[in-house]
Amino acid sequence: MLARTMHGIAYHRLRDEFFVPQPFAQSILAFRGSTAGDEAPVRYIQGSRTQLNNPSRIDVDPIHDEIFIPEGEQMLVFSATAHGNVAPIRVMKMPPGVRVNVVAVDHVNNIVIAGNETGSPEERYPRLLFLDRTASGDVTPLRVVGGPKTMMTAMFSLRAHSEKGLVLLAMQSPVESGPRDEVFVGVWSNLHDNGDVAPRWTIGGPYGVLKQPRGIDLDAKNKSVIVTDKVLNSVLTFYFPEIF
Repeated sequence: MLARTMHGIAYHRLRDEFFVPQPFAQSILAFRGSTAGDEAPVRYIQGSRTQLNNPSRIDVDPIHDEIFIPEGEQMLVFSATAHGNVAPIRVMKMPPGVRVNVVAVDHVNNIVIAGNETGSPEERYPRLLFLDRTASGDVTPLRVVGGPKTMMTAMFSLRAHSEKGLVLLAMQSPVESGPRDEVFVGVWSNLHDNGDVAPRWTIGGPYGVLKQPRGIDLDAKNKSVIVTDKVLNSVLTFYFPEIF
């Protein structure tokens, strides 16, 4: 049931399952961690009650057993065990004109971080919105990070480092031949950063190897950050003890 376009994947370490959004079928697919070959998903979320329209990114909260999917002006929250044509257990409605496209869940501090590239007309810069994980209905962000000092450009993926209260954001130039200083992974605090603040750390920049970073993951045992890059067609590992 997979198709060509898959921009997100999230692993549920307590269930040993991974989730994949399928935008063409307007669905979320769940597979066993040991899946191999042509094997059907163990569950799927699809249908008129789901409110799924163009699911592209996803994150899993393994502690509270929930999955989060940004869908334009709202964030859909489902039980990790949901199956079939089911309604979300919560819907977070963003402020008017704010559309979110990437998400990460800090399950330790009960914060959802949503990336917003297309805000209201007066907003020039992409932003990170820090939301109450349990919020429902119309939401007001706890904090918002955005502005020229952040150096944010086109967002592609977020990864929360819950144990340290940090979030990592992969950014790339809006055009493939854009300036290299717009291509990096930036790190902000989920608990303290607010407003137009520069990232606390970065990987990449004008002299970095990254060209179009896409996915991010953490290897806490080896104090490393793992980044996939579309143009390099590679998986890169960076030793990054400062955030562990």
